[in-house]
Amino acid sequence: MHNRTPMVSQLAAYLLGAVITLGSGRAWATDAVPPVSLPITGAEQTIEVNISARKFEPPLVTLQAGRKTALIFQNKDAELHAFVAPDLFKGVNLNVSGNGAPEFGPEGFKRVIIPSLGRAEIRFVPEHPGRYSYFCDMPGHEMKAAIVVQ
Repeated sequence: MHNRTPMVSQLAAYLLGAVITLGSGRAWATDAVPPVSLPITGAEQTIEVNISARKFEPPLVTLQAGRKTALIFQNKDAELHAFVAPDLFKGVNLNVSGNGAPEFGPEGFKRVIIPSLGRAEIRFVPEHPGRYSYFCDMPGHEMKAAIVVQ
């Protein structure tokens, strides 16, 4: 029976553009995909916002530009709420998890609806300093808050 490990390693290296160190201590590399240089962003900053009594708490949070961020919304109310930040995520890649229902449109992320006692986690890297308002757009909810990116 043939040992397929070297062939699999070479194929993985070719597909990923990675350097694979073989058991002999030699390295095999491919130039099929140029290496990507990612910025060093440090540890992920985690910001938790509670939703209770139709308010976002705290009403103002500060994020560091260029740093990996987990923005976590915990709905402690008995009703649905939404997180809508029209300008914060323009041109930014993000990941939404939890039991909220994210909505996307042609422009990208629109909002996430968070169920009663639910949670939504948005992971992204804020890129543009500024003050960004956000709100809940459920009918009758006049909830507003802001995020400052420094």
